[in-house]
Amino acid sequence: MADTHEPLFVGHGADAPRSDQPFVEREAITALVRNQRTGKILGLRWKAVNWETFVTGGIEDGQTPEEAARAEVLEETGYKNLRLVQKLPRFHSKFYHAPKRVNRFAHFHSFLFELENEDCEQISIDELKKHECVWLDEHELIQFRLPEGHRFLLEHVSK
Repeated sequence: MADTHEPLFVGHGADAPRSDQPFVEREAITALVRNQRTGKILGLRWKAVNWETFVTGGIEDGQTPEEAARAEVLEETGYKNLRLVQKLPRFHSKFYHAPKRVNRFAHFHSFLFELENEDCEQISIDELKKHECVWLDEHELIQFRLPEGHRFLLEHVSK
């Protein structure tokens, strides 16, 4: 359950929770991936919904939050050689998850990784249909339409 020191963000507009649906709770991750060579942060621009996010996903049974974060980065972006730089603050979010058609009450564990190198595996066709990967500099991050919880994490990223 949400700790009083961990912020709760609630979706707005198309992401606002639906009053006619219950919430499905989930432990989840958000992973910021920085390219040490360029200083840019990896973002995802979703295709079926109007989302721009960092790497995000659920924690499966038997996974630690860090294992889940590494698995989601690999699945969604193909990047496999990550160095954990920083464990970022937890946050919570209530929103309508349009692709899954559920109200989500997510409890996020968040991490900052840096690429050890740019070795990359091929992303599945399903993942390629969902989103495109974009590398963002500081100016582009300001323009990127991040959810409030993801934007909150930027305040805590070490330089």
